[in-house]
Amino acid sequence: FFRKMDAIVNQILQTKKTELEQLKKYLDTHSTTLKNNPSPINNAIGVLEPSKHSLGICYILYVKAQANPPDAQFLLQCEAFLDSYNATQIRDLCPDKFAFVVHRYSELLRQGGTPQRGIVRLSKVINTFCLSSDCLSPVHPDFVMLCLVAKNYKVARRVIDRTIFEIDPKKMGVTPRDLLLYYYYSSMIWIGLKMWDKAYEFSQTAITVPCTALSAIMVEAFKKFVVTSLITRGKMDALPKQCSNIVQRHIKKYAPAYMDFATAYSKRETDKMKELLTKHQEVFVQDHNLGIIEQAMSKYLEQAIQRLTSTYLTLSLSDIAANVHLESPKHAEQILVKMIQHGELAACINQKDGMVSFTDNPSGKGLMDNVEEEIEAAQKIVQRLEAMDEDIQTSRDFITKQILRDPHLRDELEQVIRSNGKGKVRGLLEGILKG
Repeated sequence: FFRKMDAIVNQILQTKKTELEQLKKYLDTHSTTLKNNPSPINNAIGVLEPSKHSLGICYILYVKAQANPPDAQFLLQCEAFLDSYNATQIRDLCPDKFAFVVHRYSELLRQGGTPQRGIVRLSKVINTFCLSSDCLSPVHPDFVMLCLVAKNYKVARRVIDRTIFEIDPKKMGVTPRDLLLYYYYSSMIWIGLKMWDKAYEFSQTAITVPCTALSAIMVEAFKKFVVTSLITRGKMDALPKQCSNIVQRHIKKYAPAYMDFATAYSKRETDKMKELLTKHQEVFVQDHNLGIIEQAMSKYLEQAIQRLTSTYLTLSLSDIAANVHLESPKHAEQILVKMIQHGELAACINQKDGMVSFTDNPSGKGLMDNVEEEIEAAQKIVQRLEAMDEDIQTSRDFITKQILRDPHLRDELEQVIRSNGKGKVRGLLEGILKG
């Protein structure tokens, strides 16, 4: 076997950049040799350079990653590889195997209680592996998971705050599971940051990932969707139309405690909510969702106070407590102070007579500032969509499919060629029509 291993290493070392496709076929052919005799593999990795021989090292680490557990050197070898790997080789030739190696590396860090060890490294890998900042890679969910376990939410935010436009399974090795995990873990990061609108958005996206069977991850994402919907909308939103049929039909039955709580919340049955919180507390604890359920309960009280401002200009703390089913006027005062401090409510509390006067414009930021921010964000999205549309319109596959659907399009394209003397578009169209 040592001679066979030497032959594999020599093949990797002698392969030129223009021969990497052949090397990939060679490694696929000899994968059984690597799997059945793993002992000399460490020596093989030692003589290869990550920046030059990324394809070969990735195949070797892929074999090692399948061991349960991998040997003691696996983590260090992964780190040396990830620190200086050739992203082009990996992306073009073995993104799926690379994804498996990164998943295994991340999972071992989680199991070993050292998630912080991989956060900066995977952040750099995302930047080198992705062709643009709005592209999703299979490394994204592992990075977010490590940040989540380490409770390093702010570092995760730098990545999850980017809008994802490009998801390419063929080019990047991304699977539906990667997509689901990325949005599920990210929703939990936003929950940790108490950014409820973002948490709602990401949990909603998670449950719209196409599926043919319900997974435990999908169900957990749905539970987050229910609670963040209550916090941000004041009621449970209907399931998005983009959800798969099996989600539409069956997912609610896997979260009965959450559905009961959401129903009481939507009907504004305060006492019923408190009763359900006690009744289902064990379920919420097991799901690690008791904290967010309590946040929803607190938000419910704030929403109830907000509704009073549309009817009254002045109310006593005692009246507020009675209307919202609070324990005492003091409790009402505590909630009001918190809402005023967070810019959620504009009000003045008279300590002498216990009266509250509601005013307008709770936010320190003017309306025009908010509008300008929204317009700027929308413009960026439009620019990206226009670029994507142009890429599609000049895509060989797209144009070929359109010609097959509409034979008259061929005549129109020939007219385009005649009117465009030179250029990329002319060459592309000529090649398609001749083909």
